Amino acid sequence: MPLRCSLAGGSFAHSVRWFVRRSRSTDAPAGRDTNNDPQTTKSAFMKCRLLALLLAPVVGAAVLLVAAGCDTYQPAGVDKQYVVEAYLRAADTLPPVRLSRTAPVEATYEFNKQAVSNAEVQVRRVDVDDAPPVGYVERADSAGVYRPAELPSRPEGAGVAQPLARYRLTVRPPAGDGIATEEVTAETVVPDTFGIVETSGDTLTWRQDELRATLTQSQYPGRRARFIVATTALAPSRENLTPLAARILDRAEGEEVSINELAVTESPVINGGNYELSPRGTLTIDIPWLVANFYGPNEIAIRALGDNYYDFVRSQNVQQGGSTFSPGAIPNVIERVEGGTGLFGSYAGATYRLRVTRGDSGGL
Repeated sequence: MPLRCSLAGGSFAHSVRWFVRRSRSTDAPAGRDTNNDPQTTKSAFMKCRLLALLLAPVVGAAVLLVAAGCDTYQPAGVDKQYVVEAYLRAADTLPPVRLSRTAPVEATYEFNKQAVSNAEVQVRRVDVDDAPPVGYVERADSAGVYRPAELPSRPEGAGVAQPLARYRLTVRPPAGDGIATEEVTAETVVPDTFGIVETSGDTLTWRQDELRATLTQSQYPGRRARFIVATTALAPSRENLTPLAARILDRAEGEEVSINELAVTESPVINGGNYELSPRGTLTIDIPWLVANFYGPNEIAIRALGDNYYDFVRSQNVQQGGSTFSPGAIPNVIERVEGGTGLFGSYAGATYRLRVTRGDSGGL
């Protein structure tokens, strides 16, 4: 439902708090797909860290609309909700699940402060009969982070995210937590795996050479694959900044943007349906040079997105100003979680290394 003059007191506030948090996680080294979790490794820096800057005029305009008397709406308090977060990677072990609460509108969201312990968590494949659920246990060293329980015996493949399979997450929060929710559920269909057949080169000149990758197909029910490309600089330094990234850093002075945060960037969604398949069934995608913020060695991670992940990313882009919506009619983020909020997503991934060099004009 589009947001109108009630922008100040609805689920928009939840989305802002959660998106900002997603840029601040330090659970894993930057850029690595540790624990199958691309977002909590800061891979969405440009989307998440700059969200507050991009949303500031939107929020301000909405407040002015309310103050101007577009109706007699009185901002209501935002009810607390549970937040779930997990990312299944095709053909990899089932990932950790993070469980927390939303923060009050006036507070900064910090996972450690909002983490929820003592919940019952399980993930189960639901597109086949008699698939056993995989129970989760809370990590002793990380409140609110649940991992698959280690069992002496488990059916082969039960602990692995199978390509093209549908999985359901079920979370039963502890009683007496103050949130009137007995169960949080979400489902995701995992994309098929794919591979990188060839690239336009392992050493390329920034913005002068073509940046492309040829891939085998990643199948998905009802549509062609949709990709994002995340780049991790392996030798980030101010001296290695590309001109565009250097300007971003200079303009963001005072906003606590660091070199390490710029080291991990993410492309907009790349629709595989916009590219023709070759006679051998592969497709070659163009990768925007905007994903490379540093000269030198970089790791390129290409991810084919499941529907939940894709819907979340594309609606997040709208929240950040990537649309022609007026400030009072920005749609809510698409989350697909019942009984709470967050993201239970899935993807398939492949990576390669690229060295980015300066051109004759210094990369300009």
